[in-house]
Amino acid sequence: MHNPGIRTRLATHKRIHIGRLALDVAVAEQRLVCSRERVASIADTSYMLVIPLDERLHYAQGGRTGTVEAGAYVLLSQMEFYEFSSRAGALLLMLRIPAIELRGRLTSVDDHIGRRFGANEQMTRLLVDLLRGVAEVFADCPPPNPEALATEIFSFVALAIGSEDRGSTVDVRNARYHLRRRIFDFIDRNLGDQDLTPRKIAASNRISLSYLYSLFNDDDTTVSQFMQVKRLQRAYELLVADPKGHVTIAEIAYQVGFKNVSHFSRSFSRHFRMAPRDARRTTLPAVPHETPQGSGAGQRYAGAALEATA
Repeated sequence: MHNPGIRTRLATHKRIHIGRLALDVAVAEQRLVCSRERVASIADTSYMLVIPLDERLHYAQGGRTGTVEAGAYVLLSQMEFYEFSSRAGALLLMLRIPAIELRGRLTSVDDHIGRRFGANEQMTRLLVDLLRGVAEVFADCPPPNPEALATEIFSFVALAIGSEDRGSTVDVRNARYHLRRRIFDFIDRNLGDQDLTPRKIAASNRISLSYLYSLFNDDDTTVSQFMQVKRLQRAYELLVADPKGHVTIAEIAYQVGFKNVSHFSRSFSRHFRMAPRDARRTTLPAVPHETPQGSGAGQRYAGAALEATA
C-alpha cells in the first residue's frame, strides 16, 4: 500500500483552529483519502485522530489494517507511513494532536495506534459528540479562551483513548503497562515536589533506577524529560485558568516544581512557543493556515452533512 507519490484525495472544507488544536471537517473526494510519509523528527509531528461520521473507514499503519465504523475513531501516528480510505463523499473529522500533548498524558500511547485495543463505547460516543460540537459551535468564531479549551480537549482525548479495553487483546506487557501507569500517577501527584528525582521515583515504586529508565525508553524519552513536560503542561493549565493573573507566574512555576523562574520561562517558551504571560490572553491571533480546498458549495455541503449526522 506504500505509495510515496500519493499525498491526498481529501477536500478540507473547514479547518478550525482553537489555540494549538487543529480540527478538520473533510470530505473524501476519491476512495483513497490520505497517504503520508514518515517524518524525520517528533519535535514537530503529531498524532491524527480520524473519525468517519457517515461511512466506514479503512486504515493501515505499521503492518496493522482494519475498519472503523461511522461514529468511531482510529488513532494514527504521523511518525510512520499511514493510509486511510473511505467512499467518495464520506464526511470525516480529523483532529491533529501534537505528540507532546498525548505523550505527557497517556501511558504507552503508541500501543493504541491502529486500534490495537477495543474502544470504550460510552467514552467514544462522548468524544465524538464533543468534537462534532466543537466543529459546529466554533466554526466561525473562537471561544473566549481558546488555549484553555484546547487543553481540556486534549485531556479528554487522552482519557477516552486510555479507557480502551486492553483486556480484549492478549498483551504480555500488561504488568509492565500497569507499572508504568502507577509511576505516571506517582509523578503526577508529586509534580510540586522540587526535589523529585528519578532515584526518588524508583525508590518509591520499589524498582531499580535502571529499570525505571527502561520503562521510559518505551516512549523514546527520559524520566527527566517526561517530568518537565508534565510540569509545563500543568503550568499551562494553571495559567489559562487564571487569565486575570491572580496568581503570579513565579508562584505557578514553584507550584509545578520548578526551582528557578527564569529556567521555567525559557522552558515554557521553548515548549509552547509563547511566553507564559501570553498563555493568559483570552484571545489569540488567528493561526495562519492553508486555504481550504473545494468550492463554496462543497463547504456548505460539509456543514450541512455535519449537522445531519448529529
